[in-house]
Amino acid sequence: MKVADLPLREALAHRKQAVVGEWLARTLRAYPDHTARFLLQDQDPFRNPVGHALRQNLPALYDELLGAMDAARLTPLLEGIVRIRAVQDFTPSQAVGFVFLLKAVLRERFADADLADIETRIDRLALTAFDLYMQCREQIADIRVGEARRAVGALDRAATVRERSLRGDNP
Repeated sequence: MKVADLPLREALAHRKQAVVGEWLARTLRAYPDHTARFLLQDQDPFRNPVGHALRQNLPALYDELLGAMDAARLTPLLEGIVRIRAVQDFTPSQAVGFVFLLKAVLRERFADADLADIETRIDRLALTAFDLYMQCREQIADIRVGEARRAVGALDRAATVRERSLRGDNP
């Protein structure tokens, strides 16, 4: 039986490696060429956490897309990618846009198929990714506010000590 004769989800599952490989390649195009090569080639998860997260999580996200789309499994997979992209120099649309790249890959490889259901699932995936991105950005903002408060507090204490020493007060 040819792939073209299979039901859509089976055909999508059968072509998983090629689809996910192209999805990864397109996701890496958001990075400079030398960085993209490094992200693709270096397998060490400690030296290359971005590449590792993409290589590990994109195939698993694809499986969930074709399966139950269980939020308990999807969230950590998306978070593994989005958390990293939230601290990189990406706009919000660039940070979560990797999800939408899958649509283009599927449209090219399955041009004659009705992809409406799968594309709706991809949209849900993207909305979840955006929610996670916003949570990460809020955490970053909270950290920055906390650092600013600590810095102002330290400056205030230093100014108070200096003021007292100039007046000759004993602390």
